[in-house]
Order: sequence, then structure tokens, then C-alpha cells
Amino acid sequence: MSRADEELTPRRREILAAATTVLAQQGNRGLTHRAVDREAGLPEGSSSAYYRSRSALLGALGDFVADRLAADVEALGGRLATCPGDHERAVAEVSRLFSRWLDQPDLLAARLELTVAATRDPELAQRFALWRDDLVAMVDAVLAGAGKDGGASAQTLVAALDGVLLASLLLPPRRRRTFVGESVEQLLSGLGQTTS
Repeated sequence: MSRADEELTPRRREILAAATTVLAQQGNRGLTHRAVDREAGLPEGSSSAYYRSRSALLGALGDFVADRLAADVEALGGRLATCPGDHERAVAEVSRLFSRWLDQPDLLAARLELTVAATRDPELAQRFALWRDDLVAMVDAVLAGAGKDGGASAQTLVAALDGVLLASLLLPPRRRRTFVGESVEQLLSGLGQTTS
């Protein structure tokens, strides 16, 4: 459990988990206090007692989702740091993380919804910039450890991996893992060939 998650009361975690589902299934326009209360099975007005405005709910949800992504990215970076230059291990670790995210499609879809919302909301954009910067820095370090040029390549790889995740959600669930594994292999192999 992350530090930010430890600061949440069980009720706030319950509300934000329900908000994640609502956002994933109904989109940004469907995210209302009433919809969150219904999803959580709470009396009407419960979520607004904790998050007074829609903006407060959206901001807390941004932190909630980004915190989970940041914890996963940090753990991935730690595992990859132990095997610099091991292409097969890097592909396996990234594919494993993506497969785990695919097992939580609401979290992944909510993250994508929040990313789009962040293009119009500077505060939300700031929240998401932190975990993305961490991800790019981790990829950059992995590339450097493998003797490859990072920098712009790390930014490009992260953007391409984001695209893989989005595309995977458009596929039938039974095809997602294979698509993710093959795509990660192609991206990491292509990067190795062009930057070595």
C-alpha cells in the first residue's frame, strides 16, 4: 500500500474505487456524486460529504489512479534495474505489468479518461505529469543501463506503450494479452535496433 493510499480512510477508498468504475464505464460526463453513491451502494449524498464539488472528486480520483500507476512503475523500475541489457527480461516484465493492468480494465479506462480530461484541466494535468515523468525517467535509466540512448527515445517509447494499452482495450479480452506481448516485443526490439 502506498503512502497516499494509507492516508485515505476506508470510506474514501470505497468512494474512489466506485468513482473509478463510474468514470471507466460512463465517461467523464457520467461522473457525478449520485452515480458514485449508487455504484458504491451508499446513501445519496455520501460522496459529496467527502468531496464537496465535482472538481474535488475528480482531483482526488486523479491522485487515486495516478498513485496506483506510480507504485507499479516504481516496482517495475526496481525489477528492471537488476537486469540491465537483458532484452527478454525487459519484455517479460513490461508485458507482465501491462497484463496486470488489463486485469483491471476499469483502472486503465479511468486513467485514459483522466488523461483526456487533463488536457483541459491544468491541476489534473499536473497530477498526471508526475507519474508520467517517473515512467519516462525509469525507461531512460533502463535504456542507459542497456547502453542505449535514452532521452527522446524514452519519451517516444512511453507514448507508444500508452498507445498499445489504448489499442488493447478496443480488442476482445481474449486477444489483449497476446497483442500486448507482441507489441511490447516489437517496440523494445525496434528501439534496440535504432538506438544501439
